[in-house]
Amino acid sequence: MDFDALPHNLRECFLDMASFLEDQKIIASTIIDLWSELYGKESCLCMTYLQELASHNLLQLLPLGRNECENSFYSELLVKQDNFLREFAINQCQTEPIFERKRLNLEIQENKFPNWCLNPKHPIVITASLLAISTDYLFSSGWGEMYCPNVEALVLNLSSSNYALPNFIATMEKLKVVIIINHGLDPAKVTNLSCLSSLPNLKRIRFEKVSINLLDIPYLQLISLEKLSLWLCHVVETVNETEVDVSETLQSLQEIEIDYCYNLVDLPYWIYQVVSLKKLSVTNCNKLCRVLEAICNLRNLEVLRLSGCTSLIELPKTIEKLSNLRFLDVSGGFQLQKLPLEIGNLQKLETISMKDCYRCVLPDSVKHLENLEVKCDEETAFLWKRLKRKMKNLTITEQETEHNLNLLQLF
Repeated sequence: MDFDALPHNLRECFLDMASFLEDQKIIASTIIDLWSELYGKESCLCMTYLQELASHNLLQLLPLGRNECENSFYSELLVKQDNFLREFAINQCQTEPIFERKRLNLEIQENKFPNWCLNPKHPIVITASLLAISTDYLFSSGWGEMYCPNVEALVLNLSSSNYALPNFIATMEKLKVVIIINHGLDPAKVTNLSCLSSLPNLKRIRFEKVSINLLDIPYLQLISLEKLSLWLCHVVETVNETEVDVSETLQSLQEIEIDYCYNLVDLPYWIYQVVSLKKLSVTNCNKLCRVLEAICNLRNLEVLRLSGCTSLIELPKTIEKLSNLRFLDVSGGFQLQKLPLEIGNLQKLETISMKDCYRCVLPDSVKHLENLEVKCDEETAFLWKRLKRKMKNLTITEQETEHNLNLLQLF
């Protein structure tokens, strides 16, 4: 491998991969969130970086069997890096003195911190822009004090069942993205989320395999947050609703991704109050049984993805208020009985993805959807072909249902 021959941007991205643990399959969205904020690049360009690194055999891309990059949705793609390449990246990052490194990996085993963290004569000042902290299952969240004024990206790799975020996160005034990944067997209870409050530049938060109360989010005053992601999380149920003005506390939030949250039955009501939201993806949540009529509040919504929600029976009539919606995905909705009559009012709707929705009744109003593309399986396509004479500009793209064994590597 001629590392020095790589373009500068690819060398930087390759070194960032050292922030993740060995022998892991990483959701592509995780890496793209990291690079989007570290380098100020669009997600599609960050995806290109992944593809270029793969073309140089510096990592592997493992698709999960669907159109993994549709509408900047990258949760259907896994990234794997060989351990010797990760070790090479780590060694490259360690050529500079600890307190001068651009990337710093802090590994804590059995509550034992590295020597440079112990009994410092002066306060520990981390100058790195990318900080990765990895702890094992014995870690008791006994944090020391650090000052991290330049950290823009924070990756927390944890394995314990209970994990308190370190208070020194509050010193990260330049922090743009936080990625919390639990590698333990069960979802970890993450506490002290308040240290994320009021960070002026925090734009992305990603939780993976943690237990979280979604009602805590609006109280954190995340006024700069643009994207919130949850993957394989246990959502704590609560009967109370938020009393804060979400349009103020989450005024910049444009995208929410909730994937494989197996116990999610209803979305918290505050999500329907985020009027700035442009993309809402709730995927592979088998217990989600409904979408509330309050979704009509999301007038700026452009993408609504509800794929893999096998208990979903119908969509609310108020979906007609989503005047900017251009992409709707209900694939895998085996129990979806019908599309609402009002769907014909969505004049900006360009694409409906509804693979495996062959039981779904199509209202006659869909004929008002001009220049529509429908992506579906052969059986569902039969429902649409009957409307072809009334919808001259209708495009039907048949896609086979794929069963990909890469999916088993997620769990």
